[in-house]
Parts: sequence; structure tokens; C-alpha cells
Amino acid sequence: MDESSFDALRLVADRTKTFSFSKLSRPPTPPNQPATRELVNWGAHVYSFSWLLHLSALLNGLLTLEDAGNRPSAIIIARSVYELGAHAYYVKKHLKQHIDVQNYDAAWNFLLPVTTGSRYMTEQFPTTAEMFPTAAHISKMIKTFGEVMPGEAVEDYSYLSEFSHPNSFAFGLHHDWLTPYEVSFVSRKVSGTFGATTAATINGVMAIQQLLVSTAEIPTAEALHKLLTDLIEQGKKEE
Repeated sequence: MDESSFDALRLVADRTKTFSFSKLSRPPTPPNQPATRELVNWGAHVYSFSWLLHLSALLNGLLTLEDAGNRPSAIIIARSVYELGAHAYYVKKHLKQHIDVQNYDAAWNFLLPVTTGSRYMTEQFPTTAEMFPTAAHISKMIKTFGEVMPGEAVEDYSYLSEFSHPNSFAFGLHHDWLTPYEVSFVSRKVSGTFGATTAATINGVMAIQQLLVSTAEIPTAEALHKLLTDLIEQGKKEE
């Protein structure tokens, strides 16, 4: 499973690495005026482009580490990629709900903490709370992700998280019990850690593609549709 997962992750990493985006200028909507469709679209594009570039950076870093034999570090990045996929689905779901009923003020108010929020800034520097509003916690996003990964999202994320903390899962990558009384220190690879990451990546790309369609960013949406189609074709060849 991990080999086919890496093939899919490499395709996404290679394709997104070619993406580049032009400067985006904010529509001239004053802060004290009702939000417009153009403003919401702009905010969605800022989020989506940033998301794609971050995904590309994480995946290319993950693959570099895996190719170098550093799976413990690769798994930690895999967890971040999983969070990114859940985040995209959460944002697409709620933002599209507001856009579909033309409630652009609600859409804009939802976008603000998504793109500018910082729990650290809010907690450590409360006077900046208006500038850095607290966004939804990642645990809420993971639970929402269960709508497209039913019965798996919370469990998969918990499993990946175990390798990101100093506990038996992480330490177990570096030793093997020969007997109940004897330990040898070796590099061990565990299977099944990247299948969930691949599923989260694909669902995240799908969410961003749908969000870009709903906000009229057709060229990038078409490029992502081509990527998703190529992933399907790649999967058929590996069956």
C-alpha cells in the first residue's frame, strides 16, 4: 500500500511544484462596508493558492526525507499533510454553504480567521485578537473530515499523531525486541502510515478544486481536475 501511496504523492508533488500564481489585488471594498462576491472570491483564492503551495512544499519535503531513508521525519510531515487535507474540506464545506445562499458577509467573516487566525497570537497577545482571530481547532476539522472519510478520519489522525510524540510508536522505529529481555537498535519501517496521508491529500485537492470552481478561478480548477484524472489513471495502471 505504501508504494502505491508514494506514487500518488509523487504525482501530486511534481504537478503542484510547477504551479505559480500571479499577484492578487484586493477588490476596493472598504472594511466597514458589506462584503461582496468579488471580495469573497479574492479571499478564497488567497487561501487556495497558499494551500496548494504549502501542500507542494510539504509533499516534496516528505518525499525527500523518505528517499533519504528518514521515515520518522517523513511521518511527522505526513501528519501535517493530513491536517492540510482536513482543513481544505472544512473550509470548502462551510464557505460554499455561505456562497450558495449569497451570504457574503458570513462567507467573509468565516474566511478571516481561516486565513489570518493565530491561536498563539490570541493567547499570548490578547490585544491582537481582532487582527489574529482564533480559527476552528484542528480536532473539529478532523471530525468534519469524517464526512468524506467515514469511520477513519479521527482514527487515522490519531495513529499518525502517535509517531509525532515521544512515545512507544516513535521510539519503536529505532529498536526491536529480540526477546522479552533483549533489545536491538535498528531502523524499522512501519507500513500503513502513508495510505491515510494519500487519501487526505486527494480529498484536499478535490475540495480546493471545487472551491475554485465555485469562486470562478477556472484555470487552476482545470489544472487540478487534470491532476485528479491523472491520479485515477495511475491507480488503474497499478491494479
